[in-house]
Amino acid sequence: MDLDGVTLHDAAGGDGHPLAVLRYRTTAGLVLLIPESADFLVPWSDLEEVGLDLRSGEVRVRIGEDYARANHWLRGARELVGQWTDRCELDPEALGL
Repeated sequence: MDLDGVTLHDAAGGDGHPLAVLRYRTTAGLVLLIPESADFLVPWSDLEEVGLDLRSGEVRVRIGEDYARANHWLRGARELVGQWTDRCELDPEALGL
């Protein structure tokens, strides 16, 4: 699954602007991109929950309170959500399904 590029917003609504873009998972944590800025690592120890609902395509990232308070780019948000979409559609019949 290629989740690179999933735009993440404040789950509570906020101002509607993207807060981060999911880049990739590493053994040390999640690499996120602050829009129009740089990639940075959020350590697993600062993440309370990270999930992908395969049915709906929803990506959810819940950040620890201390990390959220210390990082002003989050604008107070602790839970970020985004929508994963396939880069192409696969025809089940062509796959023999």
